[in-house]
Amino acid sequence: MLPRMTRSAPADPAPIDDEAEATGRFAAFQSPTFRLLMGAGMAMQLGQWIQRVALLWVVYEITGSAIALSVLGFLSNVFVIVLSPFAGIASDRFGARRVLLFAAVGQAAGAGILAVAIFTDRASLPLLYAIGATFGIGQALNQPTRNLLVYDTVGRRLLRNGLALNAMTGSTMRVLGPSVGGVIIARWGGGFAFAIQAVLLFAAVGLVWALKVETRRDTARGNVWRELLGGVAHLRENGAVRLSVLMNLLTALLVYPYLAFMPVFVRENIGGGEAELGYLLSAVGVGSLIGLWYVAAGRGGIRSMLWAGVIYVLLVLAFTQATHFPLAFGILVVAGVVHSVFSTLNQALVQLNASEQYRARVMGIYSMSQGAEPIGTLSLGPLIAVFGVTMAMGTYMGLAAAVMLSTAVVVTLRGRRPAAA
Repeated sequence: MLPRMTRSAPADPAPIDDEAEATGRFAAFQSPTFRLLMGAGMAMQLGQWIQRVALLWVVYEITGSAIALSVLGFLSNVFVIVLSPFAGIASDRFGARRVLLFAAVGQAAGAGILAVAIFTDRASLPLLYAIGATFGIGQALNQPTRNLLVYDTVGRRLLRNGLALNAMTGSTMRVLGPSVGGVIIARWGGGFAFAIQAVLLFAAVGLVWALKVETRRDTARGNVWRELLGGVAHLRENGAVRLSVLMNLLTALLVYPYLAFMPVFVRENIGGGEAELGYLLSAVGVGSLIGLWYVAAGRGGIRSMLWAGVIYVLLVLAFTQATHFPLAFGILVVAGVVHSVFSTLNQALVQLNASEQYRARVMGIYSMSQGAEPIGTLSLGPLIAVFGVTMAMGTYMGLAAAVMLSTAVVVTLRGRRPAAA
């Protein structure tokens, strides 16, 4: 039995499977609340990308082990599986703003602790793992709540535009963060990088505090597990939302884990160091700034999302075989163009195709599917240790490309069939 809601729910929207009417590319910025949310998101994401490159490099510098990186990747992402489904329920009960505020405070505190530990020579591998887990907990909470807040600040009509602008600012931070992080580590060390991250995250806390948006929807305080099962039931009945979740699961399991092993790739395949690591982690963000113009105009449906995903995975497959830095960087820039279309449309379609009463819970489940990344990371590490980074990564990307391509073909052919007489 599905949970009783405190208000009647609107009918499920028709699946979004075609091009939407174009909007002005900066229409969502007309909302002052949305602008505040974007400022907070930029500070969070810049800090998180600096943290990511710093944490990866410090762990690899201490251990020189792909296995250690796989453990870090697992701990940094496993909480997405555990906590994300409840992030939607918590957002309905307490408000997405409060959940986001709690997550930002926790991440800022973790960055501050790690900076002090490194400056005082008390950093250890267990501490690095613990802080990585802390960041993972914060990410499990703030990722779905930020997307919910985009909807709440701009509405359904401008959702694609809002998410694209949100992703565009995030891509800008992805360009700046790893590059800046790599330079900071090379010149001043990891402690300084984590100190900067802490300052940025505390700035984000202030901006989130200033948000004036009420997102609590559930005042009945029903059984948490029943509410969660209601979201699962809606996912089972809604094929369009289910497809988006499955595509997110596929890329999280087989594609995104390559990021955790970039230090290995940089050192073994192209003979680079901290700076090259930062530049490569920035490359996808450079391309994303181009691809997001398509989504920001309010365009794109299910088929656009799927074919962008196919091209993205094939480009990452090509990247795993590169042995020269300029080629590797160029491939990732192009990959960023199509990845921005794939990921932003996928996030938008989940909320556009879900019924309003289940939207927050479905977004929690969608974010939970991202939790497949630590599983893929944990399994990829031993394969890299045995077969090498090129073969192991290439195998994962090949499997992902086969599944994504077959799905895109089937959905495209079904969409072109003439209606029955």
